[in-house]
Amino acid sequence: MTTGQSPPLNLSQALDTLAKLQSAAPAGTAGKLAQVGDLLQSLSDENAYLSTLLLDDGIAPAAQAAPPPAPEPSPIRASTEMRTVTSMLRDMKTEVETDPTAALLIGLGEALRPPLVAIRGRAELVQGGLLGQITPEQDQWLGAIHENTERAFAVLDAVQEMVRLHKGQVKINWLNFISTDLLTEAWGRIRDQARALNHDITIHAPETVPLARGDFYQTLIVLADMLDNAVRYTPPGGQIRMSVDNLGTHVLFNVVDNGIGLTADDLEKVGRPFWRGDDNRLVRQHSGTGLRLYLAKQILALQDGEMIFSGEPGVGSTFSFTLRAPD
Repeated sequence: MTTGQSPPLNLSQALDTLAKLQSAAPAGTAGKLAQVGDLLQSLSDENAYLSTLLLDDGIAPAAQAAPPPAPEPSPIRASTEMRTVTSMLRDMKTEVETDPTAALLIGLGEALRPPLVAIRGRAELVQGGLLGQITPEQDQWLGAIHENTERAFAVLDAVQEMVRLHKGQVKINWLNFISTDLLTEAWGRIRDQARALNHDITIHAPETVPLARGDFYQTLIVLADMLDNAVRYTPPGGQIRMSVDNLGTHVLFNVVDNGIGLTADDLEKVGRPFWRGDDNRLVRQHSGTGLRLYLAKQILALQDGEMIFSGEPGVGSTFSFTLRAPD
């Protein structure tokens, strides 16, 4: 008897396997499997499209008199990304029974990263002149491809972190640290972005600077994300104030801005996964995942901390969080 890997699936077989898994899965998982199928189909189409679109518009390599003929869509079985998808599908029956949500999200990330890398890489090469001169319109489309692949990577990274939190794999490195060190480190990370928008960022602390207890690095990500939001969603020339206060048993960190603010509806939804205040034009101008504040709440909870927020439309917002003070 011989053993070996099963032959790779082509797109039709992969989608058929997904459909069978979908019919046997619980309702919530079935919906996610349907989304996987849609993503596989669209990524396959995007790969073929990128290989032909710019050549169809008359862009030829400098060394050739005419563009080469557009290639026929190649079998998915030959691609690295689809071997990854095949592996995911092969294992999914077992994983779905043990932890369906985590298994699906992990598999989805593993399946999508290779084609996203390929799409982004091709777009960057063409934008850099590999196939010759491109038009302003083509440059705009290639820029949009790059921006959206970066957004997809951000979603995958955030979902991976969500899975780690769900599985209890995020560990807190407990330290006592000077609270203002966190403020200055976050300011350093966002300084250039703030200066480009002519924002004025100030730091305030009491005369006796309190110590905080928690994971410095994990909390720095939380504070930097809050500060990044303040910078993004405050019109140029805005005022942003970072501060720390001693509450006795806890330390309070604040980021206050005079930006777009929060509506009553926003206040009910802030921190929900995938939610963004897209009704505001300034929010729509910036790509985002709608997951950073959700993840921040989970990371703070692991440190016995809490997120607090308030705001008023057109006036500004305050995002705060607490950490324990050392015993």
